[in-house]
Amino acid sequence: MDEQPAPAGSVGSVAFDGTDRLAIINLFGAYAYTYDENQLDEFRALFTESPELVLLHEGRVLSAPVDVVMKALAARKVEFKVENNQRRHALNSFWFDSQSADEATGHCYVQVFAILDGGPPRPELTGRYEFIAVKQDGVWRFRRWVLTLDQTIA
Repeated sequence: MDEQPAPAGSVGSVAFDGTDRLAIINLFGAYAYTYDENQLDEFRALFTESPELVLLHEGRVLSAPVDVVMKALAARKVEFKVENNQRRHALNSFWFDSQSADEATGHCYVQVFAILDGGPPRPELTGRYEFIAVKQDGVWRFRRWVLTLDQTIA
């Protein structure tokens, strides 16, 4: 299958493999669930061997190798446990720019909620993800993951 770009004028196009599209959307669900449930080994497996991981914030580009990012995430998860802070990622408004038989690019919005001491969920941050997913040995993984935050964080 050839690459099928989806510019704004052709968003409703059905020229893509629906099974692959659902598998990629399932990958997003696994991303949110495994992180929120502190299953960091499973979370890591959702990415390629050497993914490009980027944070865009206030005009700055922050990037680090996956092993460094995973160590930082593990440390954050320890802090959340001490704070009794359950996090929940809500992902929505998926938009695919392109999809071929072995690569897809697109975007979605993210909202992260904090549930402190079992209380009501409180919005913690919002932003958007941009991604490149690739199919390797019949399995979709994220090769590029960019988080752009909406908030100014002190």
